[in-house]
Amino acid sequence: MKANLYNEVEQPIEPIDEHKMAIAAERPAPVDAPKQELYIVDYKTLVKPTLIALVIFGVWAVATWLL
Repeated sequence: MKANLYNEVEQPIEPIDEHKMAIAAERPAPVDAPKQELYIVDYKTLVKPTLIALVIFGVWAVATWLL
């Protein structure tokens, strides 16, 4: 017994007209950019830890330079 998973049907194709494909009949739709609240990480909240780390680094650098 022969199993057929699909049937092949021949479909007519048109030759590719590169000139027609290169010219747009209408303007493209504007791109829908993702909004800030859709990101996993909110970068605005990372300002405090960054400033704390810079202060710690500054204290360490001064202490290393003085000692």
